[in-house]
Amino acid sequence: MRGTLPFSVGGAAGALGAQSSQAVGTFLMLTIAARTLDLDGLGKLAALYGVLVLCAALASGFVGDSLTVLDRGSRPVRAGLEVWLVILGGGSALVVPMISLITGFTSPLESLLLGILTATFITAEIMRRLLIANLLFTRTMVSDALALMLGVGTLILWSAAGGQLNLAAFLLGFGLGRLSAALCSIVLSPATERFLVPLRHADWRAVASYGSWRSAQTTLRPALMTGIRLSLILIVALAAAGQLEIARIYAAPAMLCVGGMSSYLFASFARTKKAPMTAMLAQADRGVMVLLLLTLTITVLALAALPFAGPLLTGSNPDLVAVLGWLAYAASTAAVTPYGALAAVRARPRRVFAIRLLDTTVSLAAVVVVLQLTGAFALAPLVAAVGSAAGGIAIRFFLLAPLTRVPEGTTSATSLHGRQLGTHV
Repeated sequence: MRGTLPFSVGGAAGALGAQSSQAVGTFLMLTIAARTLDLDGLGKLAALYGVLVLCAALASGFVGDSLTVLDRGSRPVRAGLEVWLVILGGGSALVVPMISLITGFTSPLESLLLGILTATFITAEIMRRLLIANLLFTRTMVSDALALMLGVGTLILWSAAGGQLNLAAFLLGFGLGRLSAALCSIVLSPATERFLVPLRHADWRAVASYGSWRSAQTTLRPALMTGIRLSLILIVALAAAGQLEIARIYAAPAMLCVGGMSSYLFASFARTKKAPMTAMLAQADRGVMVLLLLTLTITVLALAALPFAGPLLTGSNPDLVAVLGWLAYAASTAAVTPYGALAAVRARPRRVFAIRLLDTTVSLAAVVVVLQLTGAFALAPLVAAVGSAAGGIAIRFFLLAPLTRVPEGTTSATSLHGRQLGTHV
């Protein structure tokens, strides 16, 4: 497989299905929240969920991408992966609820549930990445379906017990759902993957040397989303964050295609990183075109259905400009995702991170300025889309294109890790 090109219709469809299964579960849970919580409650849940996604992205980039690219069959490397999972997962599970409690954002009970959710959220994400690294997309969908059933079931039982659905109910539902997903993923993993090793000789430096840059890069987009939500809360109002979340929930299907293709391309590029760079870049170009066409199709359908589908899904009328903004942001993400996946395997991670950091900083700064000047929450995702698209163009032409003119075997920073540590994907 290492000499072949990464794209296959079946593999891409499987990855899209796996991404969709997770996103559909989150979508349904947040749809229930949009219909049962007030705008302030929805805004608070959106902010907390954004922080959870940020923590999961940090661990997923650091541990998940490392286990995909490095030799996880090596005992020192595997021990290093275990060490970093404990550090990142345990640290997040302590710090996030503590800050939330100290600032008064959540009550003691909500903070406790948030800590449990953070730990299960991160663990489930890493176990999920292990299945994806083995291209076991159907098994990933099974664990996602179990998480959805248990999450919704928790909400149903909460209501049946006479309790009003509130923030605590959703934190508990998400937490139990992620716990079940983590356990299910462990059971469904190949037998050769289901083992732990002693931590005495952990090669944590090898994991950190690759994972630190990947985690820094993969957290940029969730950090931007979290920054936008917090800016809305601080500059406009908590209810504004709730209104923007309603629009994001409605536009969420457009992001499914982008996320699914990203998961598939990264795992596939990692498996075929010895293929000619020219062919891999051409594949990334085709991936961008496919994603843009899919996003455009979804955009047309979403806007046409907005008058009746919006109230049906969210219980209110999503703001048209905000929906357009999120759809534009999805399109901009489509323009950067395949190039980012290829750059993660073949380009130097510092350069990739520098470009993504610049476009993220510019996007967030522009959002803050627009909110300060206009107070129009609906413009936030549209403004953020400009920087995201610019980042994708820069990666394509300034990082990847020059690599096609360099002799094969000297272009990949990641291949250096491959020669030192091997690959086992």
